Formats: sequence, structure tokens, C-alpha cells
Amino acid sequence: MKARELMRRDLTSVEPDTPVSEVIYLMEQAGLSAIPVLDDEGVLVGVISERDIIRAALPGYLEMLHSASFLPNLNQLSKRLKEMAPEPVSKYMNPDVIFVHPDDEDLQIADTLIRNELKQLPVVDDQGHLVGVIRRIDLLYRLS
Repeated sequence: MKARELMRRDLTSVEPDTPVSEVIYLMEQAGLSAIPVLDDEGVLVGVISERDIIRAALPGYLEMLHSASFLPNLNQLSKRLKEMAPEPVSKYMNPDVIFVHPDDEDLQIADTLIRNELKQLPVVDDQGHLVGVIRRIDLLYRLS
């Protein structure tokens, strides 16, 4: 099955100058863990994920969570998120986006998701325009 048959056409996305607070709100409301970032032409220029935001808010925080002696200061996270709230998502997005094309096959898509530990993959056309998104559950559901 090809990406075009598996992808969702819900193109929830943000622009590079979208404030972090708006991105967090959109993620929560839409139930997304990552959102594509598009330029004015609809070309994919990055992806922002929950993980990117947490890493930016507390550099080293995720690594410290694995330490038995680490006691998190939740006020620190809240304080930093409030500081980041008005900043543009372009400051924290990942510009090195892994994506697939509409004619890519399901085995390649599954391999890309697993090898890169991704929950979803943007689908872009030959000009780099976002045309859809494939989530892991889309792949599992459509192929089962």
C-alpha cells in the first residue's frame, strides 16, 4: 500500500513565527505529539514535537529523568515554558525533517518510522509541499 492510501489529509500545521504557546494549545486540542511547520508557500520547513519543547525548556531534563537520584522541580518547567510561550516555534523546531512521498510503499514507511523512533511522518510532494501525515496507528489499522 502506498503512502497516498495510508495518509491522513488533516493538514494541521503552523508557520515558523507561530508562538510556542499556540503550538502547545494546538497539540493538546488536536491530540498531536508533533506538528509540521510550513512556510508561506506550504513547503515543509520543520517539525515541532512535544519532545522538542520539553528539551528546549529543560536542556538535559530527559537524560536526568533516567537517574534514580533526580528529583524534578516542576516549577522550573512551568517557569521556563512561560518564558518560551511568546517565542516563535522556528527557534525550537527540528529543521531536518524525515518525510515520505505519496508513492512510497508501506514497508519503507514502517521502516522509516521504526528506525527513526517517530510517531508520525509528513508526506510531501516533489516540491516539498505537505500533502498528508501518516501516523503509526494509520499504518497498523490500514494494513491489519
